Amino acid sequence: MGEYTNVYTFQEKTLAERLEEYTNILAVRGRIMPASSIRTEWICDVELVIEPTGWLALWKIPRITCENYNIRYPTIVKVEVLGMDFPTLNALVKITAVQDDIHLPEEHEVPLIQLYPTIEQKNHSLDIVGTAHCVDRLRFFYNYLWMPWDEDEDDNIDWVEQHLERRIRLFYDMNNGVINKDTCDIIKSLISESKEIQKKISTYEAMLPEDFQEDEVPEELAQETCALMKLHFRLQQIKAEMDLLENPSLRGLLGKNQSYNRRKKCNNNENRRKMYYLVWLGGVVKELQELSSKIQTMLSEDTPIKIYNYLDDVVEIFETGDTILLGEGNYLIKGSSGLQEGGTIIGLSKAENTTISPIDPDMSSSLFDLSGNEILLRNICIDLGTLQAGIIIRKDCTVLVNSCRIHVSNATTSSSAKWGAVVMPGAKLVLENTTFQGLGTAVIIYGTGEVVMNSCHFETCEGVRLNDNARFTATRCTFEHVKHAIVIETEKVSHTENITVESKLTDLLKNISVNECKFPDNDKGNITLRPKDIAVLTQVDVNTTVGLASKEEVMEL
Repeated sequence: MGEYTNVYTFQEKTLAERLEEYTNILAVRGRIMPASSIRTEWICDVELVIEPTGWLALWKIPRITCENYNIRYPTIVKVEVLGMDFPTLNALVKITAVQDDIHLPEEHEVPLIQLYPTIEQKNHSLDIVGTAHCVDRLRFFYNYLWMPWDEDEDDNIDWVEQHLERRIRLFYDMNNGVINKDTCDIIKSLISESKEIQKKISTYEAMLPEDFQEDEVPEELAQETCALMKLHFRLQQIKAEMDLLENPSLRGLLGKNQSYNRRKKCNNNENRRKMYYLVWLGGVVKELQELSSKIQTMLSEDTPIKIYNYLDDVVEIFETGDTILLGEGNYLIKGSSGLQEGGTIIGLSKAENTTISPIDPDMSSSLFDLSGNEILLRNICIDLGTLQAGIIIRKDCTVLVNSCRIHVSNATTSSSAKWGAVVMPGAKLVLENTTFQGLGTAVIIYGTGEVVMNSCHFETCEGVRLNDNARFTATRCTFEHVKHAIVIETEKVSHTENITVESKLTDLLKNISVNECKFPDNDKGNITLRPKDIAVLTQVDVNTTVGLASKEEVMEL
């Protein structure tokens, strides 16, 4: 990326400072500021403050754009702003520098909130500080304060008076640990779901003809119209829940109730026997007999076991230390909240015969988001579908993955913006005999995270990407069908280079151990050293975010 890698950051802004900034921009004394007028006020502010052309910035390319161009995610490039489209709050930019062998069109029109002005500029007469402040205010507002349902709010309601302070306070309370993790998870889940719903609503509405008549609707259009109605209804449900959660008093009551239920559950678990659940989709008597015989070899005769048809039903009632046994078939789940305190999922057949995938691929960023004590996944196939990640492992959690397959279904080439497993700082992942296929990156390890893998295979994907201070051990693994086997993103190099696992760069490789692994025949450098993209864009909040995120991106995923 060269010399322009330091960007303006404003993470030190306090709640009071943020509130004052937005009040000065959006509040007009003696006049109601409805939601429908908010964008107009922003356009006026941007026109007055921002430099219209000639400034340099880093462009954080969004995931969907990376997928469209089949480039790795995250990707950050250096750009020069050629001009502004104020009504859309977009900028026309020209790419001036990229990392790696990435091929992109030279010019793009991008949202301002995706740009991060650099400190060093070619034109020193620019008010780059004012421009950076303006972009930061805009980005923070639309990422964390503006909700998908706001556009439909009644014009008689003053949006600023009703929401501004409460939403800023909600963000800071989440970011500073004032709100407990359970409530934070609920809020993040609702916001994430609402944003995905809004995208789907926009897609469906674009498909409806302009001269839409209810009595002349063809069958396929009728189905889409019903789906659109359901999405609007769900969005209103989320709005009602978030209106309650914005209220600090009601949030406090919810937190107390969650603490009480947690203590009650812990007391009940002390005298509770661990439960086994068999999830079976049905079949003939012979198949049931075979399953029963296999289970008898695994468990003692007095082991308690229940039989279910749907995996999602079991996940909802699953408790610490329980075990789920899966018969052959394709299983759908909403999420992995039941596994948060530890447990086991075991497929009773080969991994390729037992697949777990999302019920609604647009309502979350990962299939498994795990933060419990120790979790075991064995003999299952994790199909990401359209999700961004297969497994996210958070601080103080250890996940054991044995004889599994993590892939994107029907992927003949790698999907550049999908990740098999993401290991957050302080988390640990142990992989045995597991295959990754058709992913952008198989495993991502953030600083102080740890991955140990034995006899794993990588096909049509980037192998392992890790940050400084991450720990990685690979033994008898096969990296023969990958673009990059091991990538270290580090602040200790200024340009991309390849080295071998036997390199004398001991400082960079001190936490890496590679033994008896197979690499492509033409891979002279088994390890790729890549300059770490600008620090502010790669900071990870260990409790709340995944992927390319700063502390202020706590509510994006």
